[in-house]
Amino acid sequence: MKVLLIQPPIEDFYLTEIRTYPLGILYLGTFLQKNGIDVALLDCLSPYKKKTIPLPKEFSYLKKIYSEKEVGPLKLFGAYYRFGLSAEQILAKIENIKPDCIGITCNFTTYFNIVGALTKQIKERFPNIKIIIGGYHATVYQKEILEKYPWIDHIIKGADENEFLKVLGLPLDADNCFTKTIPNRNLIDSSNYKMYKKNFSFIVATRGCPKRCTFCTVASMHGDSFVLRPVDNIISEMQNLYSQHDVRVFDFEDDNLSLNKSWFNELLDKIVTTFSEKDIQLYAMNGISVETLSPELLKKMRSAGFRNLNVSLVTAQDAIKKKLNRPFTNEQFEKIAQEAVALGYEVTAYLIIGLPEQTKQEIDETIGYLATMGVLIAPSFYYPPPGTVDFDWLVKEKIIDPDNWISFRSSVFPVETEHLKREDLVHYFQYIRLLNFCEELKKKYHLTQINLKNLEAINALTFAEITSGNVREEEIGIAQIKEYLETGIIKRILKK
Repeated sequence: MKVLLIQPPIEDFYLTEIRTYPLGILYLGTFLQKNGIDVALLDCLSPYKKKTIPLPKEFSYLKKIYSEKEVGPLKLFGAYYRFGLSAEQILAKIENIKPDCIGITCNFTTYFNIVGALTKQIKERFPNIKIIIGGYHATVYQKEILEKYPWIDHIIKGADENEFLKVLGLPLDADNCFTKTIPNRNLIDSSNYKMYKKNFSFIVATRGCPKRCTFCTVASMHGDSFVLRPVDNIISEMQNLYSQHDVRVFDFEDDNLSLNKSWFNELLDKIVTTFSEKDIQLYAMNGISVETLSPELLKKMRSAGFRNLNVSLVTAQDAIKKKLNRPFTNEQFEKIAQEAVALGYEVTAYLIIGLPEQTKQEIDETIGYLATMGVLIAPSFYYPPPGTVDFDWLVKEKIIDPDNWISFRSSVFPVETEHLKREDLVHYFQYIRLLNFCEELKKKYHLTQINLKNLEAINALTFAEITSGNVREEEIGIAQIKEYLETGIIKRILKK
């Protein structure tokens, strides 16, 4: 039996290329190979390519918000793209591979329209190929998908790879265990995955998170379970990636990497010992919770190879954090953020904008609080994640349409409330970009503060003098900041 596993294309305004490494289907493919199945992988997002496509009718309201003509460092999104292979290119590869069964990862509700259309085209062209989908969205909406998309043969629910063997009618693997598995990177071309021109790979050292934040989807796949891989198993995987695939950049994509502090300390110690003379860089782009960190742990992480720290504040109001089941205080967050900055980390601090019942005052307080810390402020614009407490409340209150799957994404500002309209969300998007650009200027020009006098010394161009054809991005941004300081208005610049 031959199985083809597919990571499908994505259609959106943007794609963070380094966040698309196909580790999930690598784990599944390795497991299937172990059980005697001939496996091929097709990552439709690699190598990276994009094509401008029409804006879906559901997003027509964004035509007055986004513009392909906008320029400068404060610009918002522009065109709408298809990232990855076309349907015809995918069908041609299927024709060449000739699989008996196709498995497609389906994690994101908002992108299911692409999966649905692709599976229909596959079934029409190859009616005898069995089509199986799995992932977060497939797990949450198993019943609805089977009713609306009858050409899909099976849906895998949850994260147990043995479920795939069940669907294929094969004996279950009693020895199947995430903690023992090292994904077979020979199923992909490692040279296609790079960060800073170096070979790059995801690593997952744990599965799950028991915290159950009200807006988080992890429990829908993993329940309350939290599984740790043995440290030696992780080190072996990293050594294999380093020596066999020339990987130098590792990103731990765990949902709560440092939750078990003694295990995390052991992992860091082993990394320091094993790679002491090697040029590795470590990331945890999915974020690390400040409640699990300490100054001592930050120092050890830096010794191991971490230089960036992604942490989530969510909101500066402790009472709201408690309601969202985020059990740490501003004091804890501030202590870790300041210590990380002092140690030389590039710190990215996330907040969520547009939460149900959130007010402008609360957002202003959170932004102002973060702006004092010397961190990069990263706004996550709220969208309703199916399978969460917040989603159920929004449906009950008739704030969202539960069937409007394509809109469940940050880039389209899908949730408006009595406190926050889309124009408010757009303002915060651009305002935070302005603040972050100010921080860049302070670092580049060694400024203690941003004011008109300092900006004039860097560049004397005024907003009225700017034409997009003869100025640099930085000059445009400086003119926009000066205009904002004088008028309180962020003016956008469109190329002619």
